[in-house]
Amino acid sequence: MDYELRQKIEKTAKNKYEAVIVAAKLARQINMNRLASEENLGPEAPPPTYAHKVTTEAINKLAEGNIQYRFREATADEEEVYPE
Repeated sequence: MDYELRQKIEKTAKNKYEAVIVAAKLARQINMNRLASEENLGPEAPPPTYAHKVTTEAINKLAEGNIQYRFREATADEEEVYPE
């Protein structure tokens, strides 16, 4: 990853761990959208070609600041409870 891209990501995310989580979730979403559009093309259509991998596209979108995100706080019902 080049230095300018890293600097842009550091400005948009609070820390690098948060950036990784956001980029990974965005990459999954991009991949699901691509798969859905490929299914609509049908089996006889040639396979589409993309300019970038989903992870590269997600990182670039994060660096550009095109993504609005927030983390949902876990409620008491959602927290895992381990019996002793």
